[in-house]
Amino acid sequence: MKEEFKAFVRKRPELIKYVNSGEMTWQKFYEQWSLYGEDENVWKDYKNNNISSSSNTKQESFNLGSIADMIKKVDMNSVQKGVNSLQKIIELLQGFTTKDVATSNSKTYEPRQLFKKFED
Repeated sequence: MKEEFKAFVRKRPELIKYVNSGEMTWQKFYEQWSLYGEDENVWKDYKNNNISSSSNTKQESFNLGSIADMIKKVDMNSVQKGVNSLQKIIELLQGFTTKDVATSNSKTYEPRQLFKKFED
């Protein structure tokens, strides 16, 4: 299904401009495509309309506005899942290191008994 959508986008390169300008996302385009398919009535709006003039003059420089836009597009649920996974891994590693320290501290040095032979 994903490959079919990619082939559909290759036929309509104007969709890329909408995503790059921030007016649409690939997720929204995919949802429309999965609901309506390649129906020309749905996609003619994107084919005939021009993207706003601000996107045509868009520069590839990173400024505070573009960074804020990138942050808005971040899926915080996936970030939270990643942080939780990382936290679990750290706790697991800490568990291994504290067990090793505890077992090494419990073994204290005890000198061996000396057995005298021949009554020296």
